[in-house]
Amino acid sequence: MNKVFLYLYPMEEYNRIFLFPDEFYEEMRREKPFRVLNECIQKRYREKGYQVVYAMYPNKEIYGIKPMPVDKVIYTDIPFKEASGINEDGSKKSKDEIKYPNESYLINQLKDINEIVIGGFHFNSCVKRVAEYCYDNGIDTLVDLDLTDLFFHLYHKNSYFRKDEYDPDRYKKYLYDKQILEFEKDNFEENFKNRYGSPVYGFYEKENKKTR
Repeated sequence: MNKVFLYLYPMEEYNRIFLFPDEFYEEMRREKPFRVLNECIQKRYREKGYQVVYAMYPNKEIYGIKPMPVDKVIYTDIPFKEASGINEDGSKKSKDEIKYPNESYLINQLKDINEIVIGGFHFNSCVKRVAEYCYDNGIDTLVDLDLTDLFFHLYHKNSYFRKDEYDPDRYKKYLYDKQILEFEKDNFEENFKNRYGSPVYGFYEKENKKTR
């Protein structure tokens, strides 16, 4: 297992909030998101020799994505109720009450990784944490921002989105051109780096990084 595409937590609790009635997609002349997401995983990763792996919480089922027989599923060390920001009674947890899955436990279920690309939920929390663990342990690591929770805001942007590839430079240019980040272009670079400064996003190198 040399090259891996790891998709974190594709379950109903995360995915369903982005869905609309079928009439919406027909009216907007937009493909349904999961059809595109499955096609992207196939074209970007399976067809290019990546082992596709899904990370799940125990007792949760994959939702929206159609795993192939060659795909693999790994599991977290904690149940979803411990990682969720919402208590079972519907109240919000404090930051101290929220737990994150152990990155080492997750990645140790994969063997002999030379390269890993990570997508899923959420790009600036769990995805980033797992990616930085991989990066800090000498694995060639990249977050495919197109295929994180940002996917549902990007996949129908025909001037930007490509099903068969992800290019960090193209992503950055798209944000600059469209001003998605809600600040003036004069401050773009500073604000962009504040949000995407981690080397796992592929825009900036980490100082004194380990040799891969």
